[in-house]
Amino acid sequence: MFLTETDLINMKITAEAGLNNSTIVRDLINDDIFSELKKQMETGEKYYVGEHDIYKKDFCKTYISETSEVDGSEVETRKIFRNPNRSNHHNINPFHAILVDQKAAYLVGREPTVSVRGAENDPKLKEYENIITAVADEKLNEILSDLVIGASNKGVEYIHFYYDTEFKLKFCIVPANEIIPIYDTEHQTELVELVRYYDITIIKGKEKCLRKKVEWWTKNDVTYYTEDDDGKFLLDNKYSTNPMPHWFEISSLNGMEKHRDTHSWGRVPFVVLENNSRRISDLQKIKGLIDAYDLISSQGTNDLLDLVTLYWSIQGYGGETAGEIAKKLQINRAVNVSDSTGNIDAKQIDLPVSGRIEWLKMLRRDIFDFGMGVYTNNDRLGNASGVSLKFQYTQLDLKANTIMPRLKSAIKDFFWFITDDYNRNNGTSYDSSFINITINRTMITNDLETVQMIDLSKDVVSKKTLLSKHPFVDDVNEEIKGLEAQPTNIMED
Repeated sequence: MFLTETDLINMKITAEAGLNNSTIVRDLINDDIFSELKKQMETGEKYYVGEHDIYKKDFCKTYISETSEVDGSEVETRKIFRNPNRSNHHNINPFHAILVDQKAAYLVGREPTVSVRGAENDPKLKEYENIITAVADEKLNEILSDLVIGASNKGVEYIHFYYDTEFKLKFCIVPANEIIPIYDTEHQTELVELVRYYDITIIKGKEKCLRKKVEWWTKNDVTYYTEDDDGKFLLDNKYSTNPMPHWFEISSLNGMEKHRDTHSWGRVPFVVLENNSRRISDLQKIKGLIDAYDLISSQGTNDLLDLVTLYWSIQGYGGETAGEIAKKLQINRAVNVSDSTGNIDAKQIDLPVSGRIEWLKMLRRDIFDFGMGVYTNNDRLGNASGVSLKFQYTQLDLKANTIMPRLKSAIKDFFWFITDDYNRNNGTSYDSSFINITINRTMITNDLETVQMIDLSKDVVSKKTLLSKHPFVDDVNEEIKGLEAQPTNIMED
């Protein structure tokens, strides 16, 4: 659910007893849980882990149409018939997971290059660049990968910043399923408040019960609520100060607390990554195609499992059951036909496999086309090079361009918190707006052609840009440090 400040004010006005926070929190959460957006988030996550809708299909069940006469007119009715001997196998084809992982690997498979404008000529800015590049390590890459995957599955994903008990800055992914964002009314671009809710398990007597915890974040503080047995949301008495500032800075003497200062970020401590302007997942455009592929593939498998290679048409033979006849045919390879007009004929069943395979091929191509991924079953992919190889990545490149500016903005917001924390702890005044982010896309390339192009581009493009394109370089910032550490004569050579 997406809210603005105006929506929130309207809720407060219409809430019972004026500003009844318990009612507002309850209504917000109830509306959000059953919103279409949260249903789509849940579906996107399920398809990513292989929990497809095909599991709901019971292949043992079919409908039989019967016609009966009612008041002189024929009425057709449908009845459910269930055959327990029918195979009920479900084929799961995780195209969505493949496309999402392909996208995440393409965007953040390599660490992003982080630089500071003017660092080449200013020692202080160079020091700042070294500080932030030290943070751009494998852990950041892991977080960014989870962030892109989450946004692709759910349309949006969040990173939360907080201080641990030792007053160290930490960050983690908070699932968008738990978040209700509240944006400014005028432009709907600035995150002004955020509500997070999640379930906890409590023991009540001998039973386990689920209760919700709520965190209502603003730019200056956070208010904690807990759900009681009646479904009301009350201020959580676990916290002595509620609302609380974003964090306390505690001064102590001889192990005893001497003074406690309140601090806040001046902004909601969450970094947002939107998958696109409409906040929709990558699944929505291709879900119907994936469901059709699962259905046809599963139906074909069940038909094959239940296939009887031969069936017998026997005329003029009576007195015994079909099972006895089949046993005689199995043992003696023959039966006696008493009627002179009788006949035994063996017939073979052929499944329409070729047509089904062609249809599945078409669906697979459509899934990769509309899902905007690289079709890896393309025979030409292995022999492509140069422009032809890049052409195979056209669709994925276009899809990546949709989220690219949002990903860069999210990374810059990430480093705003890192910079603010460093400035407060070290008395510096670095400005995160000087940071530049370069996303190093990962794709199959012809390494020889790439290196030759890099060599021809010297003195035209900056060294950092060229290193980011080099197939042997994974971490551009570390590579630059390695080059600078080399003796001067080697650099000149």
